Amino acid sequence: MFSTAEMTLLSRNRTSMKYLLSSLIIIAFFLNSCEKDQNRKLLGGYFKYSINGKETIINDEVGINSNVFDCTFKGDSVLTINVSKIYEGAGFIVKSDSIKDGTYVLDNANKAYYTNPLDQKRYYTNDKFKGTLNIKKGTFEAKELLYTLEGTFNFQAVDTVTGKNFNVVNGSFLMERTTFH
Repeated sequence: MFSTAEMTLLSRNRTSMKYLLSSLIIIAFFLNSCEKDQNRKLLGGYFKYSINGKETIINDEVGINSNVFDCTFKGDSVLTINVSKIYEGAGFIVKSDSIKDGTYVLDNANKAYYTNPLDQKRYYTNDKFKGTLNIKKGTFEAKELLYTLEGTFNFQAVDTVTGKNFNVVNGSFLMERTTFH
C-alpha cells in the first residue's frame, strides 16, 4: 500500500483540491453576480421616443462618451432632464411649486425640446406647439436624493424662425442615476 509520507501527501493534495474547488466556485459566483449587476446598469436607465415612425432609444450606458444622460432636481420646484446620443436628443425643464407624480403641460412655461441630428438645432415647445409629461413613479427623498424617475411624454417642438416642427410621440423614460442640487 502507501507509506505514511505518501498518505500525508495524498491527504494534503486532497485538502488543497477542496480549497481550490471551493475558491473556483466562489469566484464563479462573484463573476456571475458582477455580470448581472453590469447588465442592470446598462439596461436600467433609458429614454425613448418616436418621430415619423423612427424609434430612438438612448440608454444610460456606462463608458459611452457620446451619450448624455442627466436628470437634475433643484430644490423641490425644478426638474431638468437632458438626454442625447451623438447629435440627437430631447429633454425637459419643468417648474412647479412641488414636483411630484402627475401630469405636466409642456409649453412655454414647462419646456420640452428635441435636437435634430441633421441640422443640430433644438426645437422647443411653446404656447402653440405643446405636449404632456406624465411622471408616474418618482422617488423624491426629503431634498436629499432623487434616485428613480419614470414616466411618459409626447410633444410637438418647433423652430419659430423657420416653422419647421417635429411631433415627438410614444416617449417613455426611466432615470435611475440622478443629481441633486
